[in-house]
Parts: sequence; structure tokens; C-alpha cells
Amino acid sequence: MVRKILIVSSLVSLAFVAYGQNKKKDKALVTTNAETKVNYRELGAPLPPVRFYTQDGKYLTNQELQNDANLLLMLFNPTCDHCEDQARILKENIFLFKNSKIVLVAAPGMGPYLSYFTNNTKIDSYPTLQLALDSAQYIEKIFNYDQTLPQLHVYDKQRKLLKTFYGSNPIDSLKMYIE
Repeated sequence: MVRKILIVSSLVSLAFVAYGQNKKKDKALVTTNAETKVNYRELGAPLPPVRFYTQDGKYLTNQELQNDANLLLMLFNPTCDHCEDQARILKENIFLFKNSKIVLVAAPGMGPYLSYFTNNTKIDSYPTLQLALDSAQYIEKIFNYDQTLPQLHVYDKQRKLLKTFYGSNPIDSLKMYIE
């Protein structure tokens, strides 16, 4: 019963966010100077400035997300069954991710539900899978509200968008992006 209430409240919240997104007129286009606009959803687009905070109070910024391998950012809702399934797929195949960074990012208002997610997925026992909340409007800039959750955005080592996956994806689909 509690789970159903959480899911319904999350869906209602997402509907309001989606409605607000439509009212904002393509928030993905962000002016970087007088002549340049960047569509962060487009393949090849750079990773926008991010600031995620983790459950232990640490911040992850573009600098902390740098390494010589791909970055996988999974946008998720902590009460979403498909998101739980995708997290389990990543967890069960963590041995494949030798160098790639993996961060699961939820909207700021989802903080109270993270413990529910970690209890169901046991993902917090895998230090290479980082769980975080967005605090720099990354989700607004990159999230495609016309698609489903989870959304997995893959960036190369230069932090350019390589691929976006929607919904639960088998590890075979992700293998070519894992380093």
C-alpha cells in the first residue's frame, strides 16, 4: 500500500514537472554566450555543468566525474520498478565496469525515497555505483520528458554525449560503452 502511494505521488510529481517543462520552451537549449546555444540532449553535446550531492553529503561536479573512461549517468526515480531493475543489471555486471564511472541521479525532491531504493536494490554496497541527487538543474537540461525512466546517458572520456538509452536495457546493449 505504501509503495503504491509512493508510486502514485511520484507519477503526479513527474506530470507536474513535465507540464512545467513544456511551459519553459526547450530548457535543453542553454545560452553559453551571445552567439552559441547548446542542446545538451544532442549526441556530441558536452556534459553540462553538474553538481550532484550524495547521501553522505559529498558533492560531485564535472571535475570529480573526470577520468580516462566513459561516464554513465542514469536518471531515475527511486520508486520506479524499471529503475530498480536497471540498477540491479548494473550491480550484477559491475565487474565489467573496470574504469567507467556510473552515477545514478534523481531529482532533488526524491531524497526522502533514496533509502527505499537502496533497501530494494542493495546498491549502496557497491562503492563504484554512486547514488546522487541533482542540485544544478542537470535533469532539466538533459531529461527527455517524452521518454520513459530510467534514462541512461553515456559520455565519452572528453564528456561528450555518445548515446542515450531509455527504459530498462540489457547489459548486452551497454557493453560497447563500458570500459
